[in-house]
Amino acid sequence: DDQFRAMLIGKDCFSTEVLFDQLTRASAFYGHGGIPMAVISGIDIALWDLKGKLLERPVYDLLGGKGTPDLAPYLTSWSPRALEEFGINDVKIAVPYGPAHGNAGMRANEAVVAEARELVGDDGFIALDCYMAWDVPYAIEMMRRIGQYRVAWIEEPVMPEDIDGYRRISDAVNCRVSGGEHSFTLPQFERLMVEGRINLVQPDIYRAGGITGLRRIASIARAHNVDLICHGVGSPTYHFLISNGPVLSPRCEYLDIYDGGSATWVLSDDPRPQDGRLALSDAPGFGYDINPDAFAEGATVAPIW
Repeated sequence: DDQFRAMLIGKDCFSTEVLFDQLTRASAFYGHGGIPMAVISGIDIALWDLKGKLLERPVYDLLGGKGTPDLAPYLTSWSPRALEEFGINDVKIAVPYGPAHGNAGMRANEAVVAEARELVGDDGFIALDCYMAWDVPYAIEMMRRIGQYRVAWIEEPVMPEDIDGYRRISDAVNCRVSGGEHSFTLPQFERLMVEGRINLVQPDIYRAGGITGLRRIASIARAHNVDLICHGVGSPTYHFLISNGPVLSPRCEYLDIYDGGSATWVLSDDPRPQDGRLALSDAPGFGYDINPDAFAEGATVAPIW
């Protein structure tokens, strides 16, 4: 309200590139990333939605059109019910233990991965979300122990600024290493890809600059032959990914954020997988509006992370 409002009111909503640059430069003195970039991301997403609605075209058309008819989701969960409901056989699971738990924790992690492999069968893929909780020796030893389960990638094994740690892990393990969920700026992503040698980058559209920010990140990924699969869910994420095509973005993440909570959604429409695929409509913008029922007295909704 104090700073960004004056930079936006009365401006051309189609000027997303210059507005992005102005907002990021104006907020540099109190944060290259974090809350300022999350706010800028929300603004940018709203502007792209507005552009689509004014032009009566889906946002993916404004980004060059669909690169694939629909998306291939993996499920961040290994709920048998969810796998069956959505027809998905590929999962990303959280590994519950880290270096502080020693060998017992490693054995417990292996048991979790073994159970997931049994659930999805030989043809399903398994990715592991480490959530920045491992270190270099632990990651290397853990992956040596579970190599037989054919893990597709390990996600965020170390803190995002530990570029040397990413490089050492990437050089040592026999699966892909991903990162980027907790990165915000273009130089941070470039360092992860070039110096950290990750081969899968996972920016969050709600944290790393919206459509405009992620388009810039995608240019670096293309230049270095790094796959880009966004962290997170929702129409903005899916419109961006489907415009990239399957060579750059072969999959998308799906997490049912309303599972076990209220049936009231904040948005009037939110794409959900069917028969193992996730399709987008041709509705203008991102295809959603605010659902007023979600803000009625007594309504409860499940928040996204």
